[in-house]
Amino acid sequence: MNAEQKVADLKGEIARIQAKRSASSDKDIQEALQFKEDALRERLKTAEAAVQAEKAQAEQQATVDIEELPAKEVENEVRLARAHLAGDRKPAARDILSRLEVQAPNNVDVLELKADMLISVKDYTNAFPVLKKAHEIAPTNVGIEKKLAEVAFFKGSLGSIDAQLRTMSDSPFIAEGDMKANPTVGTILSAFIPGSGHLAVGMTRKGLVYLTIWVLTVIILIFLVKAEAGAAKLQHRSFSPSMPIIGFGFIAAMDYFVALFEVAALGRDKTLSKRPTVERPKPPVDLPFE
Repeated sequence: MNAEQKVADLKGEIARIQAKRSASSDKDIQEALQFKEDALRERLKTAEAAVQAEKAQAEQQATVDIEELPAKEVENEVRLARAHLAGDRKPAARDILSRLEVQAPNNVDVLELKADMLISVKDYTNAFPVLKKAHEIAPTNVGIEKKLAEVAFFKGSLGSIDAQLRTMSDSPFIAEGDMKANPTVGTILSAFIPGSGHLAVGMTRKGLVYLTIWVLTVIILIFLVKAEAGAAKLQHRSFSPSMPIIGFGFIAAMDYFVALFEVAALGRDKTLSKRPTVERPKPPVDLPFE
């Protein structure tokens, strides 16, 4: 019987004695039970001390077993993990990383490898603190500093494909399918249904807003027009639009034209179709050849 089981048995026995003492009205029996409970409590203290000693010994043994690997061995393991990652063998790379995290938790190369693996699955939120820790350990590492800045930037703009497109960055977070149509096609679609052009070019959030406003206002307008026409027919008078009809008609018109002109403006935005021209220095052709 191990120490933890012994502690549990002693606690159970003490609880049973306490129940018996509470149920008994005989004073002599209560005193006898109290004497037995006190003896068990002394044994319980000894057993709990043994449990604590076992835990301390286990922790000490774990500390001895988990020694940081030499830097050269860590470098070789990291290189092997990166080879697995490049070969799309992520489970093998994760196994190596899990071992390295235990044996070399504060190694900069291990932290950078972990961040790279998180970035490979687009987990930028968790990659940021890992890179931040690596940068604190190695503040002069330019590569880590650059990755930290990139992850911080795209972590803040993640979810806004439109904002990322406007920055014209080489971000891996924008897939080819995110821009599903060019602005010209989007303008044509917006001319039929407001918001559909935004959805086509990847501006999902705005597209849903414009489309929802359009659908709701059209439904309300149809209901109001039918109600007004029915009332005019019953009263034998000519149909004339009421203020609610004019108001919702104005909202529908504004939604239509704003959505249309906004998508059309994308086609005139050169940053969406053409990268800025970079002036490159010309080589000196008038110098003598050496």
